[in-house]
Amino acid sequence: MRYSVRPLSNVCPFGMLLLAIFLGGCTTPPSVTPLLRITENALLQEAENIREDARHGTEQMRRSLDVLEEGFNRDLEQIEVLTPRWVREATAVYVLARETVVKHQNAMTQAHNNRAENLRAAAAATRRAIALIERRDRLLDGVVGEDLRRLISQTGLSTQEVGR
Repeated sequence: MRYSVRPLSNVCPFGMLLLAIFLGGCTTPPSVTPLLRITENALLQEAENIREDARHGTEQMRRSLDVLEEGFNRDLEQIEVLTPRWVREATAVYVLARETVVKHQNAMTQAHNNRAENLRAAAAATRRAIALIERRDRLLDGVVGEDLRRLISQTGLSTQEVGR
């Protein structure tokens, strides 16, 4: 048995018209792209807020280190009551406290950097989604729009008659 292939436009111009109208409904709703742009901006703004929080945290840690050092130095100035044992213990505690603050600062900085980077990556993905949606919509509008115009002219209908 042999099948013959006929162009769809020869079979049913009205069917092609319906197909073109149906495909026209495949474009993205007009509110999606603006909402994605707002989302992208919000993600980038939150990443900047996190970066600012990290700066404030770093400043606070520096102040904590300064206060710790100042307290240790004041204790050391009381030479008449200090024993060698006290100096050794106080030095060990000071060093441990300083290391703890520095480790905490590093962990906070890393956490802030990770969160900000994740938000920037989400914003970049949103930007790519916007670009893909816009390209797809332009492609569908171009293909379906041109096909629709061609079908309308082939069927002899006006665009006003099609809209009814």
